[in-house]
Amino acid sequence: MREAEGVRGTVVVPSIVYGYGKGLANVIVDAPRGSGVPALRLIGDGSQHWATVHVDDLAALYVLALEHGAAGATYIGAGGQNPTVRELGEAAAQAAGLAGGVAGESVEESRSRLGEQLADALLLDQQARGTKARIDLGWEPNGPSLLEELLVGSYAPARV
Repeated sequence: MREAEGVRGTVVVPSIVYGYGKGLANVIVDAPRGSGVPALRLIGDGSQHWATVHVDDLAALYVLALEHGAAGATYIGAGGQNPTVRELGEAAAQAAGLAGGVAGESVEESRSRLGEQLADALLLDQQARGTKARIDLGWEPNGPSLLEELLVGSYAPARV
């Protein structure tokens, strides 16, 4: 269908989209805290990477793909930063002032908490850079990183 006559179909495949306090990043921010010394629960052991993209950067990519994308092309919307879930959890725990930092959980615990399909997707090790979009379309993602957003941005607790 992307290459149908008279149609200039282009596909944009977004990675994990974040920004303005919305999206899957809240699975990290709102994770349960352990008892005793509070520690933010990770998804699995946290060693998996997440390919990420700020929502504003993704919007810019959609515009570029619409205006300049080649018929039949596929572009990966990934900002090029691929933090581990542990790094994301540590940033969220630091921003929330959790003395216990982070604690991993088993795959079974993650599946029970998030549902099997979502947990399995978030347990995948995903790394991407969006290189084709950068080369072909001149896309330059420059929104804040998800780590920055968790520490001091739209996902960080309100500062008094």
